[in-house]
Amino acid sequence: MKCSKCGYVTLGRIKCPKCGGELADIEEIEGKVLFSWILNVTPENLEEKYYLSLVEIKNGKVLCKSLERYEGKVKVRNGECIKYV
Repeated sequence: MKCSKCGYVTLGRIKCPKCGGELADIEEIEGKVLFSWILNVTPENLEEKYYLSLVEIKNGKVLCKSLERYEGKVKVRNGECIKYV
């Protein structure tokens, strides 16, 4: 979610913790993978294993998942990591 007032990016909130502004969904954003780890025991109804990556973006950090391990630049779309082309 991205604040419509200040542009701060956050997850799982109703209002922006930085300025109190309204939050809107982000369709796609670019960033750099800081760290990735593999989840071998995953929640029910998800893939048997996948990578969870911490991605630094312009106004914060987000988490995304992927079946492959990515390094460097990625795109994040709806919580999924996508290889940056």
